[in-house]
Amino acid sequence: MSQTERIFHIDRSIREHGGVTVAEIAKKFEVCERQAKRDIEYMRDRLGAPIVWSVGRRQYKYNSSWDNLRFADEKSLLAFAFLKAIINEYHYVPVISNDILALLKEKIAGRYAGIAEKVSYELPDMESIDGDIAYALCQALLHSCELEITYTDSKGIESARVIAPLRLVNYSGKWYCVALDSKSSEMRTFAISRIRSAKTSQPCRKAISPPNSEIERYLSSSYGIFKGEPIGRATLRFYGGAARAVREQVWHMDQTITPVPEFSPDGEGAPIAPEAINLTLPVHDWTELLGRALRCGANCEVMAPEEFRAQWREEIGRMGKLAENQLFPDASVLSVHDHDPVVH
Repeated sequence: MSQTERIFHIDRSIREHGGVTVAEIAKKFEVCERQAKRDIEYMRDRLGAPIVWSVGRRQYKYNSSWDNLRFADEKSLLAFAFLKAIINEYHYVPVISNDILALLKEKIAGRYAGIAEKVSYELPDMESIDGDIAYALCQALLHSCELEITYTDSKGIESARVIAPLRLVNYSGKWYCVALDSKSSEMRTFAISRIRSAKTSQPCRKAISPPNSEIERYLSSSYGIFKGEPIGRATLRFYGGAARAVREQVWHMDQTITPVPEFSPDGEGAPIAPEAINLTLPVHDWTELLGRALRCGANCEVMAPEEFRAQWREEIGRMGKLAENQLFPDASVLSVHDHDPVVH
């Protein structure tokens, strides 16, 4: 058993039962009494716990109120187990330290370690990024300095840029860096997977970061998390299982979800949409939202605005032609909707 688990037990025993003995600790965790005493000394000397020996009760107890670990016992050990499961997946945490892995292993030794082995995170669209590039970005964030990067844009054109990273964001499984672009002095969003190299500018130039409120506004003022004044509001109608799923999701901070009254085409018979809902939200990029709508197949219908509905109908038509021909059409017919949000 780890020291963390023993300390939590000591704290809980004192709070719930008024005290604890070295013998009880040693027996429960199968350690020597000397180790149990060291745990108590650690709590007193390093954590500031007011532990004293009670001659009358022949137990260790608190001589004053101390709640520092009250809400950090078993729940913390379980939280550590989930963190270890996440860190084991390189895609979720691109910068991994062996020291951190060792620390987590120590924290959740014993029966709690099994939780980490029984928890898995599966996200098919999760994008991996180069660990060295992620490290360079984190260093730039830590020291508020500029980076020289080699970047490939959406057209495949490579260029050298100087940026000052402000935020790292994982959105829909893809990693992005929100940064100040040195040429324009404006915030831009860069797909990290397109960064081919990154190094600290020489000499290291400190960047002037905009206020946090401005950065947060950049992240949250449009559909998804990417900046851009909304170009309109869209309404999507979901049916069946898709409606049940979307009802529990937040696609945008300013979204509204409203139920759709049951109806049938002729006003008679069974309703065709017993569980339909309308999702209305501001939109920055029609294409990104169209991709999410198409994922739901026949369980999602674009209702408004008309220009967006027309794009949806046109794409369905292209898909129908592809199915009829059973052949790949020329490149002009193909379109990819699950693409990056607006990046540079």
